[in-house]
Amino acid sequence: MIDLHNHVLPGVDDGAHDLDMALRMLDIAAGQGITHVACTPHANDRANGQIDRLFQSVFAHLQAAASERGLSVELSLASELMLGADILRVLSLPFATYRGQKKYFLIEFPVETPFEIILNVVKTVRRTGPRPVIAHFERFSRAQRTAEQVRTLRREGAIISLDAGSLEGQFGAVMEKRSKQLLEWNVVDILASDAHDDEAHGFRLKAGREAAGAIIGPEAAAQLVLENPRRVWEGEPWPEGKDKG
Repeated sequence: MIDLHNHVLPGVDDGAHDLDMALRMLDIAAGQGITHVACTPHANDRANGQIDRLFQSVFAHLQAAASERGLSVELSLASELMLGADILRVLSLPFATYRGQKKYFLIEFPVETPFEIILNVVKTVRRTGPRPVIAHFERFSRAQRTAEQVRTLRREGAIISLDAGSLEGQFGAVMEKRSKQLLEWNVVDILASDAHDDEAHGFRLKAGREAAGAIIGPEAAAQLVLENPRRVWEGEPWPEGKDKG
């Protein structure tokens, strides 16, 4: 499996506290069958070259330590970008897009962001090239009042991701209900862990995949953790027709 959203990069945000925790997290990930982990620390539109150098340095240190430990997980660097006025500038920095390829990037919004604003952001960033992967979409109630809202976002180029823990009720009954509804609407593209530690808020991708499989079937659930995230990881074009809902 491929995990495109987590906070395993140590000491830079509210994720792994230190290198030891990060390595424990990666060991847990490998034990679940996760083979690829894209580290996505929190960032915002005030990020600059100094932040890029920090993330790159910490990432290189983690990568070397994981290799020395013999962990069978391939790592890459990206970020989870919070919406801000200067986000287009930040997208030019190497850490901002998956593997620095400027093909895909992970974006989050304040939870009360209206559908219209999310749609406008998707349209704007798509004009510059990178395709946005919307983090934990189940949180944005004002953008999922109808299935058509979500399908419109996908038609405009957004990729919809869910946190695996939401499907298990980790974040409460409301998030669980929304996540299941989105799966039933057939508008989910990617399932990710959003792991922050090596305990309750850790890598739960295997359990999330199983929970999704109970709703949409094992084959469709596998697409959310294998083929779809692989396209993002490799920087391949998003297939035509995946935005039809």
